[in-house]
Amino acid sequence: MSVFYRKYQNKNKQSAVYGHWFARAVTIGKTVDLDELAKHMSSHNTPYSKGAIKGMLTDMVECIRELVLEGKAVKLPNLAIFSAGIGTAKGGALKSEDFSTTKHISSVYLRARATGEFTRQELTKAGNVTELPKNFTDYTEADNEPTNQGSGSQSGNTGGGSTNQGGNTGGGGNPGGSGGSDMN
Repeated sequence: MSVFYRKYQNKNKQSAVYGHWFARAVTIGKTVDLDELAKHMSSHNTPYSKGAIKGMLTDMVECIRELVLEGKAVKLPNLAIFSAGIGTAKGGALKSEDFSTTKHISSVYLRARATGEFTRQELTKAGNVTELPKNFTDYTEADNEPTNQGSGSQSGNTGGGSTNQGGNTGGGGNPGGSGGSDMN
């Protein structure tokens, strides 16, 4: 198991770290959907069928969504605590009485804070961090292994590489970035 990354250079001329190089996590292949997750889970020595697992996961997702929208936090041990976060418009209000939800709240988003054995420290210890070769282009479905298919750009999504303790991610590891999910 590996956590893959690509190097990138900060090209923001206003940044104090302009020109410096950083790592950004890269996902390979297609995103695993609920059906594929259920199939994967059913292959792990369980008496439950893929269909039973998928039904439970589908219900779980709906219930977590409902509870988060009610303002509750939902904890899945050794994974994450899910809750709602609020993005506030730049500048905010000068006085409390001037604050308006329509003017000063820009978004509501899902936060996922790591918990238990899925903390930053544990992931750092357990993660086999590997740089993808420049010519890596995709993930083959046949053998589920990364392949080098000549030159080209990566296929897949890039994700966060840097997070702040107790705060939002730094925009995929980009210094000074904003937004994203909370992962401690």
